[in-house]
Amino acid sequence: MKNFLLFKHLANSQREYIFIFLTATIFLFTTYTKSFSEENVFTINNVQVEGDINLNFSRDKFLNMAFLDSFETLMTKILLTRDLKKVENVKLEKIKKLMSGFQVLEESYSKDEYKANFKIIYNDAKVKKFLSEKNISFSQPDKISVIFYPVLFINDEIQSFNENFFYKNWTQVVIKNEIINFLLPIEDLDDVSRIMKMKDRIEELNIDTFVNKYDVKNYVFALMDYKNKKLNIHLKTNFNSNVNSKNIFYDLKDMKNQLELNLILKDLKLNISDLWKEENLINLLMPLSIKLKFEHKNLQDLDELRNILKKINIIDNYALEEFDVNNSFFKIYYYGDPKKLKSQLLKLGYRLKNNQGFWQLYLNE
Repeated sequence: MKNFLLFKHLANSQREYIFIFLTATIFLFTTYTKSFSEENVFTINNVQVEGDINLNFSRDKFLNMAFLDSFETLMTKILLTRDLKKVENVKLEKIKKLMSGFQVLEESYSKDEYKANFKIIYNDAKVKKFLSEKNISFSQPDKISVIFYPVLFINDEIQSFNENFFYKNWTQVVIKNEIINFLLPIEDLDDVSRIMKMKDRIEELNIDTFVNKYDVKNYVFALMDYKNKKLNIHLKTNFNSNVNSKNIFYDLKDMKNQLELNLILKDLKLNISDLWKEENLINLLMPLSIKLKFEHKNLQDLDELRNILKKINIIDNYALEEFDVNNSFFKIYYYGDPKKLKSQLLKLGYRLKNNQGFWQLYLNE
């Protein structure tokens, strides 16, 4: 009986040692190779190029066109508008060094015309280093839906939605890499009456009363006042319960000038997009670290966690500092703030909780 108990104890101990050895092997390998994972990249899909096939035809020329276009698309996707000038004249060779590779999705040579569609894959570690060297923060905003509520006064007279240029044309003017799905309201005479009364005290206006009926919490309320050849726009935004205000001014000689109005509308969309990006900015010069505990049942739990950590682009690196059969203790280096990290983990099925200064990670079952 003693021999049996001794054998059972040794067997259990051996399983623990095997588990610890295998776990250490997995995570040592993970820590070393994470930055080179195919999942840890920015990917630009549907980069389309086309042109004539003639005596000077070169497939490489069109590939280079695709690379340049994809880089511009990537930058408009992750940078604020004001920072785009800092990356305007990046050389093609530099762009190629930021890439991990590309894939031909479609390609045709017909009727003396070349057409192709590419997927361009960028290595996010290299892109982050490139941006850090230029002292540029990048943004990783999620796509969200918002109610866009435009109110237009012309010489102190409110315009109906049928007369409101911005209401009628808002969805027609498209900006590159739109990250906001704008929903337009239905005109309500009671709303118009409240706005008329509160026009000069707009900060006191309860916007929720206008947008709650649409079952969408996020909104952009734009009060536009045109007089003396100037268009003043007061924006009030609510993105994920974070309320902000901003004033924008445009010189506009003629309220009937369609070309100028289209330019203003496009610029206004970019401004609103930037407001959402600003709430998701990641400062590459100030990485943070967090220590957390993860309770696991088996090796598969840890292997799945490894894959999850590789998918989160704001995580720069991580290390397994301590572990036993039931618990693992990690140190994670990341950009942004804990709120962003929690949000990213939650989307991938994990809940990060702070218990009196001690962080724990749970499977969100």
